[in-house]
Formats: sequence, C-alpha cells, structure tokens
Amino acid sequence: MTRVVAVVLWLLVLATALAAVLVSQDCRRIYMQLAKHQRAEHQLQVEWGRYLLERGTLASPGRIEKLGVEKYRLHAPALQEIIMVQP
Repeated sequence: MTRVVAVVLWLLVLATALAAVLVSQDCRRIYMQLAKHQRAEHQLQVEWGRYLLERGTLASPGRIEKLGVEKYRLHAPALQEIIMVQP
C-alpha cells in the first residue's frame, strides 16, 4: 500500500515538474511575442512622427503659396480687380 502511494506521489511530482516546464516555456513564448509587438509599436510611432513632419512640411503656407504661383499661376488681385459686393 505504501509502495502504491509512493508511486502515485512520484507520478504527481513528475506531472507537476512537467507542467512547470510547459508553463515556463509558454511564458517565454508570450514574452517574445510581447517584445515583437513592442518593436512593431515603436516602428509605427517613428513612422507616425515622420508622417506628421511630412504633413506639416507639405501643408506649410509658404509651400502652398509657392505652388499656387508657380504651378497654377495664381496671384493676389490688384486693387482694380477687386469688386465689392454689398448685400
């Protein structure tokens, strides 16, 4: 009887050790995924910063005015060209 109890306890210890190894491996795998996602997040934040800089550059009033003058030949109207409309 005591021998059966000892074998059962030994099997339980082995099962517990195996479970601990599996949980540890799972934790490592999940941590590696977390690190991968954090790197991806950092890369996206860098790209977002670049996008904001580019948007600010492309939408600057000086650039818009320059494009209007050079590409579309726009100009500010002379005083003679301004027509006042009264309600």
